[in-house]
Amino acid sequence: MTITSRRRFFPRKSPRAHEKLRDPQIVVLETAKGVVIDVEVFVNCHYGYDIQCEIVGEDGIAKLPEPMSVQTRSNATLSNPILTDWKDRFIDSYDYELADFLKAAAQGTAAGPTSWDGYVAAVTADACVAAQEAEGVPVRISLPQRPALYS
Repeated sequence: MTITSRRRFFPRKSPRAHEKLRDPQIVVLETAKGVVIDVEVFVNCHYGYDIQCEIVGEDGIAKLPEPMSVQTRSNATLSNPILTDWKDRFIDSYDYELADFLKAAAQGTAAGPTSWDGYVAAVTADACVAAQEAEGVPVRISLPQRPALYS
């Protein structure tokens, strides 16, 4: 997927946000194939660590599941606990990724992202920074052709 532009919008600032932080933020990414991705970032939401992902397609919807938890009913309330730290949700993923990297290194090979992936992430992050200063205006992301080495 090649991201070709990024736009950033700033809704009403949260009173809990640091004075130099514009929070929350909405980012709209557009791909070369016309896919539109919206990302909502709210650092100071104060209810816990929450991450949602939903893909809406013409034949259905795929949604990232909530972490396993025990739902309770008490005092006329139905509730689910919300995580408070990213590690509670992703630490196993990091452990698997590291184990895969070490296994490949022991065999003299490589696994995981390439330097090209890092380059694309850096260029995209630079566009995100530029979009901070151009609210609602598309910031074009221009990448050279992906080198054959990474095919």
